[in-house]
Amino acid sequence: MLPFISPIMALVIGWRFIFCLPLPVSLRIVLFVITLLVSECHLIYRLVFNHMFSPEFPRPIMVLFNVLFGAEILFTLLLILHGIIGGIAYLIGHPLRGDITTNSLLLLVSVGVSGYAVWQAIKVPEVRSVRVKMQKLPAAFEGYRLVQLTDLHASTLLRGDRMAAIVRDTNALHPDLILVTGDIADGEVADRKQDVAPLKKLMAADGVYAIPGNHEYYADFAGWMKEAESLGLHELMNQSVRIYRDQQSIVVAGVTDEAALRFSQPGPSLDEALQGVTTDDTVILMDHRPVNARDNAARGVDLQLSGHTHGGMVPGLDKIVKRANQGFYSGEYRLGRMLLYVSNGTGLWNGFALRLGYLGEITLFTLERE
Repeated sequence: MLPFISPIMALVIGWRFIFCLPLPVSLRIVLFVITLLVSECHLIYRLVFNHMFSPEFPRPIMVLFNVLFGAEILFTLLLILHGIIGGIAYLIGHPLRGDITTNSLLLLVSVGVSGYAVWQAIKVPEVRSVRVKMQKLPAAFEGYRLVQLTDLHASTLLRGDRMAAIVRDTNALHPDLILVTGDIADGEVADRKQDVAPLKKLMAADGVYAIPGNHEYYADFAGWMKEAESLGLHELMNQSVRIYRDQQSIVVAGVTDEAALRFSQPGPSLDEALQGVTTDDTVILMDHRPVNARDNAARGVDLQLSGHTHGGMVPGLDKIVKRANQGFYSGEYRLGRMLLYVSNGTGLWNGFALRLGYLGEITLFTLERE
């Protein structure tokens, strides 16, 4: 959270609820300190682990932090709303009674909703099927089955057993091709090695290709690229490959993430990725972020697969995510002849593991001639 928002949450909860409880002052102070610490959990991650991108607390603690943090956000909003309603009632001569009882119920609702949102975030995602009509699709690729996995975010919260289930469900789709569009893990390779190991069992007739997302750059980029290749994920960093059926082919291209520029690595270059590609080719592009979709469409891309946004995760936040990503945050967008698909993500960052209405997904695309 932004540093000035987190303490405001704690202050609102303290003022409107904790300090109104019929408890000893010392206990109310303890409750307020706990509330303040939860609201500043991202600062705690940064202080304990030197960054907030991969908090390494055990899974039960990460679940607890996410539930409490989500509950604080919702409880703060409900307390403010209740306060506004109470103020209006007071002004019109009908003051509300039983604030502590009402606020206690609001707290229970907040914890319940947050717990459900965390469960939705960490459960194994279901398969979402998408049919893609393409003008230039070669006849030999009619009915071609492509699976996108993205934002897997292996971590202390999303462990190897979950990854193994994702691999099992992906293989059960019998895909012709699997594309992994970035952010496979958070943290150092040594810490995540067992959690990403199941990816080695991904099976597709035409192989598994990947691109780096922004999180690969946050901890040992070179190490993660080496690990990805050892798992059978062929990284396309501003590169492309041809997939053949008989004498016909399609092009699969991939670009790096703009986070690369902060770590002295090559930034995304569609020009490099499409070297040797002609206007007659059908092009599928992996681009972790959806923000360049309009430019990519103008360059002749037929299908762009992106992630990064996690679908907006929860109502309210989705509007912010949408604005930050040029209006693209979840699902299908038709841009001329190009289809942009922004996956909600197969996992998500363990520092904000909440989902309400924007469920994770394993995405199966079936290509069809238009």
